[in-house]
Amino acid sequence: MNPITVAFFGISGSGKGTQCILLEDYLKEKDPSRAVVRPEMGDLLRKFMQSGTSLAEATARIVNSGGLVPSFIPIYMLTGVLNDTFDGTQHLILDGTCRRRDQSRAVDEMMKLWKRKNLQAVVLKLSKESAKTRLIARGRVDDAKDEALNSRFAWYEEHVVPSIEELRACGWEIIEIDGEPDVEHVHKNILAALKL
Repeated sequence: MNPITVAFFGISGSGKGTQCILLEDYLKEKDPSRAVVRPEMGDLLRKFMQSGTSLAEATARIVNSGGLVPSFIPIYMLTGVLNDTFDGTQHLILDGTCRRRDQSRAVDEMMKLWKRKNLQAVVLKLSKESAKTRLIARGRVDDAKDEALNSRFAWYEEHVVPSIEELRACGWEIIEIDGEPDVEHVHKNILAALKL
């Protein structure tokens, strides 16, 4: 199996994280000789904010006030992870990266540096109503507030959708997957779309 490079997108509640984990598990089972690198930006950001540096503290203030971190922060964290764990031969699953146009350009440049081919982005399509139902079912108080949800959905349209289009302009294949069915059904459709 050739190494795959795939970035995941979808509004809050679309199941991105779950599908990234399922794809990682599938690749580990079907191609055990090749490692899988899956940087998860949310985890990276949380760990970074606890590191105690001046930059980490400034980032934490932005996040805790509900603001958007400057684009160089996710790029800096992703660069660090790839520098430490990636040599271009592994499968790569990007979860939570490319959230703004300049991040998409930076990721594309990184992949071209490693001469990666067959660059793909999976976009999970889900209605706002279904996303809201799923987020409320998670039981997190912040997810249940209409104002918070509407803000997240608007941010996705304003920033993330143009990021996807930036990847398309850079030559990535954009694969839209219906995110409405159950988790296993969506997983199978992703595998089929990625020709795995």
